[in-house]
Amino acid sequence: MSTEPALTAPWQHLERLIARDARVLVPVLGSGFVTQAAAAGASALNLERPRPVDWPALLDGVAAEFACAPHAAQRLAIPGQTTLLWDAMVTELTARHGLKGPAAHGWERKLRRSVARRLREDDSTVALARPFVEAFLGRGYADVMSFNFDNVLLPEGASPKPRVRGKSTRASLAATRGTTTLWYPHGHLVDPDSIVLGAHAYGSRIAAMQAAFDAHARRPVPRPSTNLDTWVATMLERPLLFIGLSLTREEWTLWWLLAQRARFLARRPERKRPPAFIFARQPAPSERPEALAAWDTLARTAELLGLTLLEFTDFGAGWKKLQGTLRW
Repeated sequence: MSTEPALTAPWQHLERLIARDARVLVPVLGSGFVTQAAAAGASALNLERPRPVDWPALLDGVAAEFACAPHAAQRLAIPGQTTLLWDAMVTELTARHGLKGPAAHGWERKLRRSVARRLREDDSTVALARPFVEAFLGRGYADVMSFNFDNVLLPEGASPKPRVRGKSTRASLAATRGTTTLWYPHGHLVDPDSIVLGAHAYGSRIAAMQAAFDAHARRPVPRPSTNLDTWVATMLERPLLFIGLSLTREEWTLWWLLAQRARFLARRPERKRPPAFIFARQPAPSERPEALAAWDTLARTAELLGLTLLEFTDFGAGWKKLQGTLRW
């Protein structure tokens, strides 16, 4: 007899959707997915568990390269500090060099290139993650969103390119892996200028997203739900599963789109609105107040926007449950 606890209603909902047609679900992946993929690869090879993907640590390395003031004291494991750290570096470099150096956008380009180079040189993570990624993508999803900038999902030699030109260009960066379209909403290291880090980049990306949203909204009803030319249209029309994203309020582009998605779908009967699931760990009551506050905010926002939380309390058990539910 199985000792696994029965699936709760949200998990059952995902299981039923997968049973009907796995290809329709759109996984939306963050750095937590890469961490788990690399850890699984290391475990299979009996290697020491690799250091998790740590954006504050990466940015501290960039700060050291440009001789910026250390920012570790500012983060202190508080969720949602990446944008603050990035903009602090841009401002510091611009002020330090004054009129003799580049303007803020020039320093930002240099910093993005440093991030892209560091990710490009991280071959070990890509290699360790490969078996996990191949098994995951082997489920046959038609579309996958990666909010990472790395090469972990890409087949060797592939690089994402824009699908459309014009105002929506930045909302259409994608590559193909077999029958799966891999979308990169926040850019990719192959084009450092496409990488979304910092308040300015978030604002610029939302403008591209608005153009893509408007283009899709102008299509006659019934609108298509597959083979779409931007990731914005794909996320509006399809069931979503967020995996490995902290989804703090710092993720302006995601929350903008999720709010727009709720408005866009509100006129449809509830049974015809594609669901959106969030794989999320609920912190223990003894954890830091910031973590508890972030969870409360996520839970309340999910309720307001019609998102479904797939809750778990332990990462190991949570990933096992997800793999069983998705059948990979």
